[in-house]
Amino acid sequence: MPEKLTEAAARKALPPVRGQSMLWDAEVKGFALRVTPGGAKSFVLDYRAEGRQRRITIGAWPDWTVAAARQTAKDMKREVDLGHDPMGERQAQREAPTVQEMWERYAREHLPKKAERSQADERMMWEKIILPRFGKMKVAQITHDDVDALHRDITEIRGTPVRANRTVEVLRKAFNLAIRWKWRDDNPASGVRRNQEEKRNRYLNRTEIAALAQALNDHSEPMSANAIKLLMLTGARRGEVLGATWEMFDLENGVWTKPSAHTKQRKLHRVPLSGPAVQLLVEMKAAAKAKAEAEGVPPSPYVFPGPTGKPLTEIKRTWVSVCRRAGLGAEVPVLDAKGKPVLDRKGEPKTEFKPNVRIHDIRHSFASILVSAGASLPLIGQMLGHTQVQTTQRYAHLFDDPLRKAAETVGAFVLQRSPEEFSANEAEQK
Repeated sequence: MPEKLTEAAARKALPPVRGQSMLWDAEVKGFALRVTPGGAKSFVLDYRAEGRQRRITIGAWPDWTVAAARQTAKDMKREVDLGHDPMGERQAQREAPTVQEMWERYAREHLPKKAERSQADERMMWEKIILPRFGKMKVAQITHDDVDALHRDITEIRGTPVRANRTVEVLRKAFNLAIRWKWRDDNPASGVRRNQEEKRNRYLNRTEIAALAQALNDHSEPMSANAIKLLMLTGARRGEVLGATWEMFDLENGVWTKPSAHTKQRKLHRVPLSGPAVQLLVEMKAAAKAKAEAEGVPPSPYVFPGPTGKPLTEIKRTWVSVCRRAGLGAEVPVLDAKGKPVLDRKGEPKTEFKPNVRIHDIRHSFASILVSAGASLPLIGQMLGHTQVQTTQRYAHLFDDPLRKAAETVGAFVLQRSPEEFSANEAEQK
């Protein structure tokens, strides 16, 4: 006949020679103290759920008192009466996917749909920021506060507010997929307040373009320098240039046909090349052919092959070098993850050169040159491969000067004065 379990009974319970011994409680049916041959004692609860016999471990004695374990057993039995299965839920929780597993499926099923540059950027966000923080946590455990705190830390500690926004965007997409996969019911990345972003519209002037071109001509690494030259001559995106293959170019007719897989808009983009761009490519192709023949190997299919034979993936070091030579930037302090200056061995603050122009600003500058040459917004959009009018609309303000000159021509005609005289009088009034 079972007796009510007490602390004294638990203390006196002797280990069996083999198997397990059970001291059943008279007060709560199915509640017992289990003793192993090694002397380990723990509280368990036996119950039935959906026709299956279950045994769930509550906790070890003496970490758990008899009274605390009994109360937990009562609570579990109430949950069973309401149709729950504590053991099944515990197993489901143990087997629930982690954020690491969410990333692995995201990388398999979603990431390949993006451009190579975007893939590399997102992979870095996951590996450097998201997984070190959330990787071992269950997908269902992540809360809105967790994501908000990550966004805040990237903003304040790393000092990269735009990166913080991008990280949350990636997480929002991943959790939307997790909802579709039935891994959770809501999205903890939704509703996180974004940092305000200032649109950067930097355009290189003629003097800066000339200085940059000279620095590229003098650079010791022609492969990456030529990649930047082609960016300047075509206004193409970095990924389009670095991933270009020779078969995309019709150098005889001066045409570059970018396959849909290589463009951001995922559409084939056919664009004419200028004479200087064709000349650069012809010289590069001849040099690559001569080099391959000298080495006794077939020429690379890539316009800009890297040391491993695959296309170049990064030209940042060359960009910083030529910007330094062209005077496009300044020395700034090196800061650690907490935003404090990093010191050298002599205790002096370290500095690094930071360009005041981005590689992508070359694309903006290409558009500004087209504007000054009288090109229309639709034509600029076609040259840059834009599929939406609003994307090209960012360059509309560049038309102010040519439009003003046109308006002054009309004004001068009406007032019977020359446009130059009209402009001079307007300048004096200002």
